[in-house]
Order: sequence, then structure tokens, then C-alpha cells
Amino acid sequence: MSVQVFGEEITEVRVGVPAGLAPPLLFEGKPNETKGLVVDYATALAEAMGRKSSFSVITRYRLDGYLFKGQVDMMCYTSKVWASSQDQLDFSKPLFMKREVIIGPAPMPKKITDLKNKTIGTMLQYVYPKLDPLFASKQLIREDSLSEEANLKKLLNGRIQYIVTDEIFIDYFKLKHPKIEINRERLFMQEYPISCSLSRKGHVKVKDLNEAIDKIKANGTLEKIFSKYGAMVK
Repeated sequence: MSVQVFGEEITEVRVGVPAGLAPPLLFEGKPNETKGLVVDYATALAEAMGRKSSFSVITRYRLDGYLFKGQVDMMCYTSKVWASSQDQLDFSKPLFMKREVIIGPAPMPKKITDLKNKTIGTMLQYVYPKLDPLFASKQLIREDSLSEEANLKKLLNGRIQYIVTDEIFIDYFKLKHPKIEINRERLFMQEYPISCSLSRKGHVKVKDLNEAIDKIKANGTLEKIFSKYGAMVK
């Protein structure tokens, strides 16, 4: 489904991807070789709209500006729960649920507060709404790493007992390290609906994108993309 703009046929969807996303969401390599889960499902969405896709990896603090100006049409790893510019952008329906969990030795407690005095592996500069008050009051001890993979490797090698992470990262790590969950369990913390934010000066309409989301969910495309990275659509 191409779009007509001032008589010109627009056949490409320009997708902005936040720099620094951890694998498998994004694998940053050579220019024009952007790969990963986000790239795969954004490509599928463009194809479901009958269009091609192009990708620009953009630092997070600049990405909103690109959307505001219409320099990219959409960004497909965000949530209205945490988006800071909701009044200046449009949002699609949710694509999937991002689920945050704490993984640690079995049996895991039923409540986060039952982990009192435990050290939790976290990401540097990340905000954890449910954990931050406990870190601030010293009920839990925070230990930062620079990447999700570094945290998972520390857990695998027994250098830390507990980490907080996204289920997508655990499931992808598990493809190469199947022992990561032996004698360990996940304690669910919270989930966020992940959707696309759209530029109001771009060439993608919310209605068309929502129809594309319905299509790739119904025909199994989204599920197939997730399974490529060991993950499941939630």
C-alpha cells in the first residue's frame, strides 16, 4: 500500500531504531547491516503495508527530534507507559508485551520484598520503578553492569545470584547457554506493552500500521520472527 504525497508515490517506510538496544533486539554492525528482532518485525510491518523499509540507528536523545520533524516515519520499540513525548507523537496498538523478571536460585520467593538484603544485578543508569525504592532504602543492593549479556554471564558463572532483566534477553541467551536456568526460576515483576511511535509529519498512518500489526500476528509472521531468537510473543 504505497502512499501518495503531493503526487509522489512513497514506497518506503523510514524506521528509526534506538542505538544501544541489546541483542537480540539490535545487532549493531557495519553501516547498512542493521539486524535484529526490532529490524525484522519492522520490516515485516512495512511489507504488510506493501512497502519497503529503511533503517537509521539513532541515539535515544535525538530520536524524538527525528520523529517530530518527519525525518523518520516511525520507531517500533517504545511504550506509552514510558514515552516522554506522548502529546507530540501518535502510537500504534501494542505489538507484544515486554516482561521484566528477576531470575535467581530456585525456589524463588513470591514477592520482591522477600529478597531483602540480596544483591541484584542491574543495568547502569536504568530505572526500575518497583526496585528503586528498595535500593534507596538499602533493602536490596544494586550491582550495575554495562550490558544485559554481561549480567547474564555473571549469573551463569555464579558471580551473582540474582539479576533483573527482560525475558527476551534470557530466552536469546539460553539458545547458546541452555544451562542458564538449571536450578533457577523467574520472578515476574512487571510488563509493558511495546508499540510503534509515529511521526505526525511522516508517511505512515496509524490505521494502516494497526492493520499491518493485526496481519503479521494473524498469519504467524510475528511469532516466527520471535522464535528465530528463542523468544515467544507475549
